[in-house]
Amino acid sequence: MRDICCLFGGLIIDYYYYIDKWPERAQDGFITGEDSMVGGCAINMAAAASSLGCPAYVISGLGEDQAAETAGKYMMEHALPTDLIERAGGTSGKCLVFLEPDGERTFLTEKGAEGIFSETLDAKVRSCEPRAAGVTGYYLLNDDAERIMDCIEYLHSRGTWVLFDPSPLVSSIKPELLRRIIEASDMMTPNETELSVIEQYTDKERYCSHGGTIVVKSGSEGGNVYTYRDGSVRSFQYGAVRADAVDTTGAGDSFSGALLFSAVKGLDLESAVELASRTAAITVGINGPHAFWEPDIKMKEIIEKGRKKNA
Repeated sequence: MRDICCLFGGLIIDYYYYIDKWPERAQDGFITGEDSMVGGCAINMAAAASSLGCPAYVISGLGEDQAAETAGKYMMEHALPTDLIERAGGTSGKCLVFLEPDGERTFLTEKGAEGIFSETLDAKVRSCEPRAAGVTGYYLLNDDAERIMDCIEYLHSRGTWVLFDPSPLVSSIKPELLRRIIEASDMMTPNETELSVIEQYTDKERYCSHGGTIVVKSGSEGGNVYTYRDGSVRSFQYGAVRADAVDTTGAGDSFSGALLFSAVKGLDLESAVELASRTAAITVGINGPHAFWEPDIKMKEIIEKGRKKNA
């Protein structure tokens, strides 16, 4: 196994529209500014894992358009590997992000070439032997979801640690695919609403007793972690690191990126969740869905402590 993580999620362009407030249906509102940047759950996770010090490989198709050129250039500028990115033809996807002054956001996404998972790309992913892989539920809504799921199951069977972040559209994933990704994952990171969908297919006792961990996120309230220890399911709470909210876009992805880093580096569970909470706070405090930064002293302490516990 290689000490890398790979991210099933796709590259798109996020188009930001800053608004004074979200209007009621059939009513009017104002746009106060706009911006754009490369986005998508996979690169948001990759930016966090890479910033912490883990090589992160985004898995994505790209169209034959200016958006694809922009995404490719962005990856190179930030020294992110492009080995698992493939020109797939067609048009790249995009997401319209409507951002309110308190950092709350509303998404409207148009799918594109990022969801094309060819046989060639499948073979490349299978051969990369990552120690950890992150999967966003959005990626399992693509036309090639069956092939994607086959690839994830193959990696898991070979020893890759798999994190599944269900996403708000988890209820739209085909039931059989949802059952399979639950079985093939070592950790899930739903919020309470997403967990209610997941629990139609498994429960904490069954999932955790088979070696899985569930991290239930509650935003600024922190969350709860469920894992199997000493013959039963045990839980503990974690706190959110306080930050002045600028933009909450990508905070959950950054949280997952830190957990993937922790899995690759062998941190204990408590340290991993603490590090993830601090990483999410960095993203909440910036404009945009991700950023590239150096770990602060507190983060370095958490990483060192987590390694020592698992030594």
